[in-house]
Amino acid sequence: MTLSRLLLGAFGCLLALPLWGKDVLTLGVLAFRNEAQTAAQWQPLEGYLHNAIPEYDFKVVAMDLTRLREAVRRTQVDIVITQPAEYVRMAHQNGLASPLATLLGAHEGRTVRVFGGSILTRADRKDIQTLADLEGKRVAAPAKDSFAGYQLQIYTLQKERIAIGPVLETGSAHDSAIEALMQGKVDVAFVRTGLWESMQKEGRVAPGQLKAINAQQLSGYPFEVSTGLYPEWPVIALPHVRDEMSARLAGALLSLPHRSEVSRQIGIAGFAVPSDYDSVRTVMRAVRAPPFDTEAQIRLGDVWEQYYLQIMAVMLAAFAIGILAVRSTLLSRRLRDLNDNLEFRITQRTSELADRNVDLAHTLEALEQTRDELVDAAKLAALGSLVAGISHELNTPIGNGLTVASTLEERSLQFKKELDLGIKRSALDAFVADTQLASDILVRSLTRAATLVTSFKQVAADQTSSQRRQFLLKETLEEVLLTLSPTLKRSGCRVHLVCAEGDVKMDSYPGPLGQAIANLVNNSLFHAYGETVQGEIRIHVSAPENGFVSIDVEDDGVGISASHLARIFEPFFTTRLGKGGSGLGLSITRNIVVGVLGGKIQVNSTEQVGTAFSLWLPLTAPESDT
Repeated sequence: MTLSRLLLGAFGCLLALPLWGKDVLTLGVLAFRNEAQTAAQWQPLEGYLHNAIPEYDFKVVAMDLTRLREAVRRTQVDIVITQPAEYVRMAHQNGLASPLATLLGAHEGRTVRVFGGSILTRADRKDIQTLADLEGKRVAAPAKDSFAGYQLQIYTLQKERIAIGPVLETGSAHDSAIEALMQGKVDVAFVRTGLWESMQKEGRVAPGQLKAINAQQLSGYPFEVSTGLYPEWPVIALPHVRDEMSARLAGALLSLPHRSEVSRQIGIAGFAVPSDYDSVRTVMRAVRAPPFDTEAQIRLGDVWEQYYLQIMAVMLAAFAIGILAVRSTLLSRRLRDLNDNLEFRITQRTSELADRNVDLAHTLEALEQTRDELVDAAKLAALGSLVAGISHELNTPIGNGLTVASTLEERSLQFKKELDLGIKRSALDAFVADTQLASDILVRSLTRAATLVTSFKQVAADQTSSQRRQFLLKETLEEVLLTLSPTLKRSGCRVHLVCAEGDVKMDSYPGPLGQAIANLVNNSLFHAYGETVQGEIRIHVSAPENGFVSIDVEDDGVGISASHLARIFEPFFTTRLGKGGSGLGLSITRNIVVGVLGGKIQVNSTEQVGTAFSLWLPLTAPESDT
C-alpha cells in the first residue's frame, strides 16, 4: 500500500511539471482600415518568420492607433509596424533606435516605396476646385494624429496659408472619412493615398463620384496625390527586445523575397533597409504634432554646462569692471578731500582726473573687446572639435562606401554589355563574386558610419530615453559581459566579475548602466592593450553602503599618462583618432553615470601598471526632471 502511494505521488509530480513552450514575439500592426481585415492580411507573416527563426513563435495582432499605443505602453507587443509619425513620437518618448526595416508597398506589380495624402471632395462640388477653395470648409479626417490622414494635408495647406473649418474626427479607419464625405456631413475628406482607388475596386465608391484637390501625377507613383511623398511605414523593435533578436528579425524581413507568395498574400512588395524619416519630423514640427506641440524647457543647469566658459569670462569681465568702478569712486572721494584742503591744486588735479577717466574708458573698452574675443574663441574651439571629430571619423567609411558603389556601378554597366553580347558562365560567376564582395564592404562601411552617428547622438544622455525598472545588478552585469563575449574572445583578454555575497537589487536604468559598463570594458580593450597583448579586466561590486553601491572596473594595461588623465572625459578627446577611436566613449559614460543614474565616476591610473574606474551609484536612481 505504501509503495503504491509513493508511485502515485511520483507520477503526480511528473504531471505537475511545466511543459515549456517556445518564446512568443508579438507583432503589433497599425490598422488604418478594418482591424479584422488587417489581421487576416498580415497572417502569412507569422509562418514566414517562424520558418526563418524556428526557435521563436510569432503572433501578429492588428490594432487601431489608440489600442496600439496602450499595448506599447504595457509592453504587450515586441515589434511594431506603424505610420512614420508614430515612430517619430515613440523615438522621442521611448528612446528607440533606428527601425529594423521599411515596408515596401505593391500596386499592380510595381514596388511603392513612398506614400502621401489625398484631399477629396464630391465631383459635383463646383465651388471646390483648388486649395484656396478649402478656406473655412468642413473636413472629415480619421484623427488629428494621423500622418497621412491629417498632418500631411494640414502641412500642405499651411504652406499656402489656408485655414480650414471644423474637423470631424471619424476614427482610425480612413474609410469612415470618405463615407462621411459621401453622406454630405462634410465638404472635404483627408485620407491616405491609394484608399480612394481601393474603395473603387471594392465597389464602395462609384467612378467619377469623387475628385482629388491639388491632384498630382508624380513620376513613378501609381496614385493621385495631393501632398508631398514620404517614406513608407517602419518596422520598429521596442527597447525590451534584445539586440541579437532585433538583428535576426531585421535579417529575416530583409530576406523576404520581393513579390514572393508570402509578400503577395500580405499585399506588399517586401521590406527594404530603413529609410530616413527626417522629412517626417519636419512635417510634425511644422504642424506642432506631439511630441513637438510644446516649447522646449531650458534649464539653468543645461545653460551652465554648455556655456560655462563664456559665463566665467563675462563674470571675470564684470568683476574687473566692478573693481575699476570702486577704484574710480575712491579716487573721486580723494579728489574731493584734496579740493577742500588744497584750493590751489584744483586745476592740476582736474587735469589729472580727466586723463585718468580717459584711461578708464580705454581700459573698459579693452576689457569688453577681450571678453567678446574669449566668448568667440570658446565657441570656435567647441565647434572645431565637434566638426573635426565627426568629419574625420565619418570620412573613411563613407569614402569606402562611395568608392565601392562607383565600382559596382561601373561593373554593372560592363556586365550589361556582356549580357547583351551573350555572357559566359565564368563571367557571370565573376560578376556575382564581385557583387557579393562589394555588398559586404558597403554593409560594413555603412554600419560603421551608422554606429558613429548613434554614438554622437548619445553624448548628451537623456533620462527620458531610458526605461526604468527594478533589476538585480549581478544579473545585468552578466548579461552585459555575455554581449561582449565575441569581442573578448577575439582580443584574448579575460574579464572576471566579482560580486559581494547576496545580489544587489536596484531601482534604476539597466540599459544605460549596461552601456556604461560596456564602454569601460571596450575602452580597456581598445586603449590598455596592444593588438598582441592579452590582459585581465576585473569588475568588482562591493556590498551596498548607505543606499549606494560601488562598481570598480580595473585593467592591468599600459595606464593613462598624467597629461591625458584630466581630459579623458571630454567629448572627442582620444589618443587614437583616425585609428578607430571617436573620443566619445568615456564622455558618454560620464553623462550616463552622472546625468541618468545620479552617481559619480572617478579614475585612477598608473602608467605601465593599469587603470581603475570607480562608479558610486545610488540603489534608487533620482526621478527624471521631465
